[in-house]
Amino acid sequence: MLFDRTISRATAAIGVSALALTAGAIANAEPSPDPIDQYPVAEGNYRPGPPPNYHVFFRTPDGLSCGIGPNGGPIGCDGVPLDAPPGTNQTFLTSGGPAEYRHSDTPTFTREGVDVLPAGHRLENWGADCGVSHQGTVTCETYGGHGFTISSTYGVLW
Repeated sequence: MLFDRTISRATAAIGVSALALTAGAIANAEPSPDPIDQYPVAEGNYRPGPPPNYHVFFRTPDGLSCGIGPNGGPIGCDGVPLDAPPGTNQTFLTSGGPAEYRHSDTPTFTREGVDVLPAGHRLENWGADCGVSHQGTVTCETYGGHGFTISSTYGVLW
């Protein structure tokens, strides 16, 4: 009887240890990206035109043109990932609701002469910010917990 209890306890301990190791491996399999608010604010030419210009515009390392309007938006990029609905050409966000893909006949967020926002940096504009990760994704966030993350192949809207 004592032998059976010892085996049962040993088996349970091995099972718990294996489960802990498996959970640790799964948890570390896909590390989450750093929140963009941890990135330093980039310096450069991001406000084209004469003052007062309350909008911030930038290009991404892979060629997207994006912008951040004051007071929560509009915010977005003149481009969408491959998984966006057909016919859309813009990722758009305001503080009033979740981000969306939409069609625009004219570019809203493209400005000539603005700098590329380097990977690992962000820009902010009165309550909204955008950052470029080291993996090349663009993440923008605004009031109300709304935002988006897009790359050339996928997007997540919230």
